[in-house]
Amino acid sequence: MEPHATPSDHFTEQERQRLRRLLDEDDIRKLAIDYAHSLDQGDLAPLRDILTDDICCHFGPYGEWQGLNSVIQNFEQVFLDLGGVPFTSMHAGSGHCIHFLDANNATGRRQLMDFMTTRPPKDNPVMWLALYDEAYQRTDNGWRISSISVEFLWPERHISAEFSNKKLPSS
Repeated sequence: MEPHATPSDHFTEQERQRLRRLLDEDDIRKLAIDYAHSLDQGDLAPLRDILTDDICCHFGPYGEWQGLNSVIQNFEQVFLDLGGVPFTSMHAGSGHCIHFLDANNATGRRQLMDFMTTRPPKDNPVMWLALYDEAYQRTDNGWRISSISVEFLWPERHISAEFSNKKLPSS
């Protein structure tokens, strides 16, 4: 019987680079989770630690939002329009793919299932099925989302002209 190889106590340079990449991916995925919880709770103050000051958002039927303060004000209004109660809407995300452009910039795509929790059980709770296409930037305070484009797929289709030609980059 052959003995099992024991990992070395020291990482190779390739392993250190892989660990750095995994830590960065985890930080970026945490941004997406914190973003969804912030929106769903109606507690928008954490967005200041999630988004860049010059954030650009393309939200299809909800319009184009530029700058952190404008984005927060618009999300405050959306929260109020939905009744101003936490978890009236729930942003469930999955399939988060991240592609690094360099050490300080990345792009990503994730799937969105947006549920309305106030609809009666006999009604479909799905408000939107969509895709988030995002850009991420490493700042002095860690990773931040610098651009968000939402491509709405169902029940109404609101997609940008660029979306039909946009392929998910391979890592």
